[in-house]
Amino acid sequence: MIVNELIFKTMTNLTLQNLDKHISHLPSLSSIITRLLGLLQRDDVSMALLTAEIAGDQALVARILRIANSPFYGLSSHIGSLQQAGTLLGLHTMHGIITAAGIIGHFPPQQDSGFDRCSFWLHAIGTGITAQVLARRSGLDSEQSFTAGLLHDIGKVVLAAYFEQDFVRVLEYRDQHDCLIREAEQQVLGFDHTQIGAKVARHWKLPNLLIAAIRYHHEIPGKMTPLAELVHVADIVCRGMEIGHGGDDLIPVLHADALPRLGLDWSDLRATLPEIEQLNTRAGVFLDGINECE
Repeated sequence: MIVNELIFKTMTNLTLQNLDKHISHLPSLSSIITRLLGLLQRDDVSMALLTAEIAGDQALVARILRIANSPFYGLSSHIGSLQQAGTLLGLHTMHGIITAAGIIGHFPPQQDSGFDRCSFWLHAIGTGITAQVLARRSGLDSEQSFTAGLLHDIGKVVLAAYFEQDFVRVLEYRDQHDCLIREAEQQVLGFDHTQIGAKVARHWKLPNLLIAAIRYHHEIPGKMTPLAELVHVADIVCRGMEIGHGGDDLIPVLHADALPRLGLDWSDLRATLPEIEQLNTRAGVFLDGINECE
């Protein structure tokens, strides 16, 4: 990925009026990641088709094998090939690995902006895992739920990576006013990370369901799709359990209708907490496999 870093480092005074223009100049997802994400949406995708496509990107292959061989999965034998990874881990697990490795590995190295990107990705992965667990109880697609959780705050990392001066102003406002980062974004920029994230997701040609989940997971229930409501719940659960850090020390209010609209109640949520906690203890190992925090 070749990026004209000077362009992005000199960008400041980001506004809603010039946001589309700036996002149109951001790097697209690699063609192979775009194709893979498209394949993963198909009902007829096979492991053979998936591994054949992945084989064209050796950096992605290496990241996938690092994750597959990490303690996150606790396999007794070493995985030496994509075919072996697919056989041992299965299609659903490969879906999560490919999505995380492709998206997280897409961004340039972290700058010293006061935003801990490693902790951010831990929260993102945790939200994806939590959304996946809750999806099984609510009847939503678990793999799509993982992806939506992983990407729910993608607008924050886009701000941090490509619009650093604007993001520093947001962080300063957050610290001075002890508020949610979304409130700081709205005051400083006039819009927030959900709008940025949705526009970036559209730039990346992601499915409309994911775009809506990114855009509306903080909105009032009437605007939320079921997937957005699921992400809303998963995000707040992860904040409460202190899984990673999405840039806020405060926790938004859980919409009262969110659980009932998903066909869940507090007993369902309590029943999933041990599984969510157990899975998220290994999220850091998963992230290390992508080399984001080394």
